[in-house]
Amino acid sequence: MTERAIVAKRVDFGDADLDEIADLARAAGYDVVGELTQSREEDGAYYFGEGKVDELVTLAADLDADCVIVDDRLGPYQTYNIGQKLPEGREVIDRFTLILDIFGQRARTRKAQLQVELAELRYELPRAEAKASLAKRDERPGFMGLGEYDESREEDIKAQIANIKRELDAIAEKEETRREQRRESGFDLVALAGYTNAGKSTLLRRLAADLDVEENEDLHPDLDATAESEDRLFTTLGTTTRRADTGKRNVLLTDTVGFVSDLPHWLVESFKSTLDSVYRADLVLLVVDASEPVEEMREKLVTCHDTLYERNEAPLVTVFNKVDEIDDEELAEKKAALTALAPNPVAVSGLTGENVEELSARIEAELPPWREERLLLPMSDEAMSVVSWVHDHGHVEREEYEGDHVLVEFEARPAIVEKARAKAAELTPAEPT
Repeated sequence: MTERAIVAKRVDFGDADLDEIADLARAAGYDVVGELTQSREEDGAYYFGEGKVDELVTLAADLDADCVIVDDRLGPYQTYNIGQKLPEGREVIDRFTLILDIFGQRARTRKAQLQVELAELRYELPRAEAKASLAKRDERPGFMGLGEYDESREEDIKAQIANIKRELDAIAEKEETRREQRRESGFDLVALAGYTNAGKSTLLRRLAADLDVEENEDLHPDLDATAESEDRLFTTLGTTTRRADTGKRNVLLTDTVGFVSDLPHWLVESFKSTLDSVYRADLVLLVVDASEPVEEMREKLVTCHDTLYERNEAPLVTVFNKVDEIDDEELAEKKAALTALAPNPVAVSGLTGENVEELSARIEAELPPWREERLLLPMSDEAMSVVSWVHDHGHVEREEYEGDHVLVEFEARPAIVEKARAKAAELTPAEPT
């Protein structure tokens, strides 16, 4: 049976927007049956004003709600105090507990499961420290409903965090080796970044060379699972990689976990190894939902830039997705309003395919430049193997057979050009021309 939830939010001033927390609650499987907001400074004991908490209690009883979901991070005292006022059996859940719940539901790979566990432990650690501090000070196990004090719990959490980080580091090393092997094979690595529900997974499917947008995920078992494109938050928790058809370049496109606003540093840090796919890419496509209000787009662009520019050195191209949902005039206004954050964006629709060819051309233009090379090889079976290898790892512009030689002119990544030269040198002592 689906649990019924009330979503609640407090802001220091202005109007509280409950859209995102309601979407998060639904993504976690809750039925949102009620809402409550307050505009005032935070109350240290209850987070909301005590009168507003009484109103929340009444609303929970009237709507037969199973839980209250608060769109902020609650302190352990605040969680306890609100819970004490609610009818017995009702749960108080804050924003980050909810997000961790969603992450836990979506984690299918070992890496994703480890990242979720790491985030949960980092969230629990300060609460364990608070329990220890109170228990030592007041000599009352279970003080303020925080649970019975276990003096070894803090050390247990820290030890678990250290073990998980070691395992994640090992996974990251293997993934970095695989990335380098892909580059050595002539692939350019392009990462999709952006907020949840910006349409990244749909866009990946549109660009993929081996899948149509409507095809199922039973194809190509040698590659990662197909990115889903459901209209819900955090559908893509891990990474999904597909060959992309952008033209002459060999491109691998990776979709990663979507951003969500107001994530604390400890939570972003827990998913660092997933974000490595973005940080270590040759090009990043920052996907934005163009159908959203311009202020929301601006806020999300700022957050994404703050996260990406901290460690990312690759070129970044902003993609305004879902243009099928707005008219040309609105699109032009949004481009003009956001030009400082998104200079020269590409406007596309992953759903309909509109302007995807323009995006493919932009990807090729923004990727690190290839080098041109011309090799004259002696005619032999070994030379034909070199020519075949060049076809697989670069883009051949010209291939001619002249007597007992074959001429091949091509473009490729610098490392591929050097390998092609080395292979040619093994065929003959003469210098390739």
